[in-house]
Amino acid sequence: MKNLFLIFILIFTFYAYHFSSANSRGLEFGDIIWQFQVPDNPGTSLQDKQVRSLKQIPDVTGDGVNDVIVATGNYWTLCINGATGVIVWQYSTHFGSINTGSVEWEDAMDIADLDNNGVFDVVIGCGGGNEMVYALNGATGTVMWSYGSPTTTSDGDIEAISIKRDFNNDGFKDVIVSASGVTGGSGGRHAAICLNGLNGQQIFISTQPQPFTDDAITTDSGVAIGANNNGAPYVVNGLNNSGSIVWTFTAPGNVWSLKEIPDINGNGSKDILGLSGFNGSVYAINGTGGAIWSVTLGSSNNGKIQLLNDANANGSIDFSLSAPQVAYRIDSKTGGILWSNSLSSSYLRGIDNIGDITGDMIDDIVIATQQPARLLVLNGATGGILFEHVFGLTITQRGDRAAVLKDIDTNGVNEFLGGNREGKVILFYGGNGTVTNITPVSEIPSEYKLNQNYPNPFNPTTNINFEIPVSSFVSLKVYDVRGREISTLVNSHLNAGSHTFMFDASGLTSGVYFYTLQTNNYSKTMKMMVTK
Repeated sequence: MKNLFLIFILIFTFYAYHFSSANSRGLEFGDIIWQFQVPDNPGTSLQDKQVRSLKQIPDVTGDGVNDVIVATGNYWTLCINGATGVIVWQYSTHFGSINTGSVEWEDAMDIADLDNNGVFDVVIGCGGGNEMVYALNGATGTVMWSYGSPTTTSDGDIEAISIKRDFNNDGFKDVIVSASGVTGGSGGRHAAICLNGLNGQQIFISTQPQPFTDDAITTDSGVAIGANNNGAPYVVNGLNNSGSIVWTFTAPGNVWSLKEIPDINGNGSKDILGLSGFNGSVYAINGTGGAIWSVTLGSSNNGKIQLLNDANANGSIDFSLSAPQVAYRIDSKTGGILWSNSLSSSYLRGIDNIGDITGDMIDDIVIATQQPARLLVLNGATGGILFEHVFGLTITQRGDRAAVLKDIDTNGVNEFLGGNREGKVILFYGGNGTVTNITPVSEIPSEYKLNQNYPNPFNPTTNINFEIPVSSFVSLKVYDVRGREISTLVNSHLNAGSHTFMFDASGLTSGVYFYTLQTNNYSKTMKMMVTK
């Protein structure tokens, strides 16, 4: 009943908005449901708000809608309400001059129910000055356990986290970690590490012969991990359930992405897809490291493989990938290209499978591109562009991540997310399953508006939302009762739309504070209350 009420409110809000405009209509494919701006981290002056990892998490708020986890360059891991775009919780991995670092890789964050309580949790691995692993409670963001030393910066970055199965037979899924080496190739862990999912205790550590590691995945027979010598030779090492290396495959470059797939060579065992190097090398190997096929796609960056359903009905799944400058759908059985689309773009930086939105039973694809800075939805059958959103015109606004959000209005069609370099996350409506040639109506406000912070009173964090009808230079600052500036939440150019920033009053005393929004054409101040 609660879910139905939420859906009614969501649909009513959008219908009310559109009926107030000249071209009134209901929700359609590509409409913006909400926009979110990564907030400043008050612990640091480095505000790199890049969306590093963007994934959905099964509902943690009890409203029946999946929620969203975002890891950013300014040390945040944020849980965002999937229905409203409001922060549920936030966790910072900035702890001072030593133990500070962020999630560096998209798959250095994974989501699983660690304690089998029905609520999924978040596990992140950091790089930079913080080379630790943190398990965060999915409902609250509190630390369940951590792994690593907070007093060293020479252990090596965390490259990947994979949570798929139980290694120690205690009934709970365990955590596989790719922990790399350190610059110079001497020292650090350069290991595959298996951690108990319940408490973070080490089950095994498998130090790799190579000084650096890349992506790692849990497989049915153990672990597969990429490793390198800061140059050739590059390898994929296969480990058994106790961490011993049982096979090695020579890879064509740094191993950006590995994915286990159903059997494609008829031997009854699962196989592995890999993406390597800067020339788009993609390959399939069997469960013992034997080569099945390989293909080179051309100029590429780091990226990930995205699995899709079987469009050509040959009994094997398909896949696509971020990294190249061209979008592809590829047959996993043969490596054959089913279609390609150049997209008139530089590198593809984010990708996800959004399910079937066109009604043809073939998985469609959402892609974030570097330049032009866009989010695209591609027809899974043909590669044709179904939808385009432009983040901006500069490299600093590039598209970085794309993700699916499970159908929020129970119409059978998923929604989709885009995240960019400047820290913007947008949820788009997936439509009703019938895509038509429409130009989506922009969700641009008709006037300036500064809203009351929520929650209010609050302790220690609150969200401040405002709307601007045109692209503007915006200042949002917080003051105490004496008029002294306490915090600058934003002082930059923002696109037209709705924006939300989080204010953290952890270091403040109880009392009344004021926040002021100022643009070239608008200024307003509102009051808020900190209660401790």
